[in-house]
Order: sequence, then structure tokens, then C-alpha cells
Amino acid sequence: MLSQPRARSIDLDNPFAPLNGLCELVLVRHGEQKLSKDLSAGETVDPPLSELGERQVDAVAERLAAARVDAVYSSPLSRALRTGTAIAERHGLTPFVRSELVEYEAWQRFPADRSPFEVLPHDEIAAIFRDHIRTRRYEVFPYAEDAQAFRERVLGVVETIVDDHLGERVVVTCHGGVINAVLAHALGSGLDMPVRVHHTSLSVVRGADTRRAVQSVNDFTHVLDFQTHVGIMNQ
Repeated sequence: MLSQPRARSIDLDNPFAPLNGLCELVLVRHGEQKLSKDLSAGETVDPPLSELGERQVDAVAERLAAARVDAVYSSPLSRALRTGTAIAERHGLTPFVRSELVEYEAWQRFPADRSPFEVLPHDEIAAIFRDHIRTRRYEVFPYAEDAQAFRERVLGVVETIVDDHLGERVVVTCHGGVINAVLAHALGSGLDMPVRVHHTSLSVVRGADTRRAVQSVNDFTHVLDFQTHVGIMNQ
């Protein structure tokens, strides 16, 4: 790749500025997945897309079909890779798969063959999720992976993507926690999940070296023609 001029900071904030010296990341959350209280902790890590999720994926792929897309990166988890592949195919591309883009595991240290909803008292689970919604932090999950390590792996791979694609627009299909890690860093937020991003929503961040600028967050207008609510297990 030819050397790129150093992007001006003002251009990171300007959605109409050319991509000279900067990378535009289009962060796409995967389509809705099949979830139920019967799933074990291990099964919740990589469930397939639901029927609605497939429609969402088709809608976001069609929306981005006319846009310039220079590369697609994806989490290896099936719901994200299915989303990334659908988008990439519209542009004659194949997603680059990066394990660092996998979702935060809230039940990582829980017995993988057991469902938390079958083992833990209902009041305890309700309190965990209520506190998470209130605090927007991961520390309320007693069985979760290390939150700092999660942020570091996500921001590390994003830095690599930005550095490797200056002057380009890159779609990254991943997960709500991953997108929030990028947004929180760019906005200087101390929250783990400042935004509850919708399935297949688009969030746009421009980057150059260590600088980041948020262009848009949680745009899901492409699903409004057929979706009217969010399922209880996909809040």
C-alpha cells in the first residue's frame, strides 16, 4: 500500500472529508440470534441466527451494497460471520476473520453444560441484569471474563485494522460488546456498554494512528419496514 498523508484531526470529524490518511470503520452488529433460557452457558456463546436475524442480515447487506467497501472483517462466531459474508459478497470480497472480535462472555466461568436460568435463583439473575442495565458495566456479572482484557484485545485488533487500511472504508461485523468497546474508547467513556446497539445496526468511526472520531451510532433504519419489536431474550 502506498504511504498515506497524515490525516488532519478535523477530517476525522468531517463525514464529507476524503479518506486520505484515515480509515473509516463501519461497525455492524450481527443479526438477531436464537436464544432461549434452556441453552447452556456454552451454547449461548455461538447460537445461529433466528429467522428475523436472517432478514436483518439481508437488509443490511442490501443497504451497504451501493456503498464503497474496501474490506470486511468479522468475528468468527457464526452470527457475525454470516452477517459479514452477506455484506462482503455484494462487493466481491471475502471477510478477514479475527478471533479478537469475539463477543464478551458474561458466563465464561459458569459451568458450560448448565443453563444459568436452571441453576441460579430467578431473583439473582434478575438482579444481575437489572444492575447491568443500570450501571452499564460488566463487573456485575460474577462469572464473566476479565473486562479490561476484553477491551484490550478489541482495541488492539481495531488499531491493527485502522493502520492496515488507511484511505479505505472497512466493514467490521461483530457484537454489541465489541462495538461498545470501540465507541467507549472513542468517546472517552468509562462505561462498558454506553449504547445498546440494535441487531445489524451501523455505527461509524473514523480513525488514524491513535485518534478516533465517532460519526454515527446505532443506525438501524434498514429493518424498520419489517421489525416492530425486540424479542425478550435479545434485549
